[in-house]
Amino acid sequence: MSIEAYEGESGRLLANRYETANPEELFSPVMDLLPSQPAAILDVGAGSGRDAAWFAELGYSVLAVEPAATMRSFGVERHKDSQFEWLNDSLPGLKEVYRIGTAFDAIFVSAVWMHVPPNARERAFRKLAGLLKPGGKLFISLRMGQVDQSRSMHPVSSEEIISLAQDNGMSVVYQQSRPDVWGRTELLWEQLVLQLHDDGTDALPILRHVVLNDAKSSTYKLGLLRSVARAADGSQGMAEHGSDGEVYIPLGLVALNWLRLYHPLINSDLPQGPKNRGIKRLGFVKKRNLECCFWFSTGRFSCGK
Repeated sequence: MSIEAYEGESGRLLANRYETANPEELFSPVMDLLPSQPAAILDVGAGSGRDAAWFAELGYSVLAVEPAATMRSFGVERHKDSQFEWLNDSLPGLKEVYRIGTAFDAIFVSAVWMHVPPNARERAFRKLAGLLKPGGKLFISLRMGQVDQSRSMHPVSSEEIISLAQDNGMSVVYQQSRPDVWGRTELLWEQLVLQLHDDGTDALPILRHVVLNDAKSSTYKLGLLRSVARAADGSQGMAEHGSDGEVYIPLGLVALNWLRLYHPLINSDLPQGPKNRGIKRLGFVKKRNLECCFWFSTGRFSCGK
């Protein structure tokens, strides 16, 4: 994301203009979708800190993310009595936010998405979804209409957001357009609220936590998850539903999928960890057993043979 237009004198002028809008008025249509206090809110592209300060006054724990130094310094001074934190970070990576290791009940991306280059949006959305708690909501406002290229803007659409939401296990719970708060007739703002498909009571939060947070060198855990997911996707007939509410699948099916997943990786000498090469230091395989499999292609592995 380019932030030059939000630095220096132009940044200060924009920050002062942002402060003239009333956040209570801006968010009034979605007030009933806000989480109950206290809750953790992430404001991505917080600008002058206007919204972050308002959320903090409502009793939320707020982290304001803003990459432009001029905006941050303006906001720190303007809202010095407000209880929220600032962080220098930006989409698409949000590396500093991820380094904190906190999940959020709600994430706000207000008048920001048009600054994310189209080729970085899939990653940016995935990063945002990964920071939500189970059942958390993502609030996005889209600038519809004229694109200001002097401020590194790109066209946006609600269809793109809805497609990305579906790809990341989220659904649309609110979608509405409103006129520009400063009376610019060539612009409309579309507000979308997306919710993560998860109420926190099933196994999905556990699996999701493993995928997002576990050490990536622990490939056997991810391998087991991938093996079970492959079984669920392509071998439903081999699953049995127990009276205890659990689902049972044959261990041989898990092993089969595991072989099919790892055989080509190891056979191609692709490392599975910092100190791994081939089958060395792989605790979940035995050299003699795996080497005998190298004579076969993965397509020849099957249950019962």
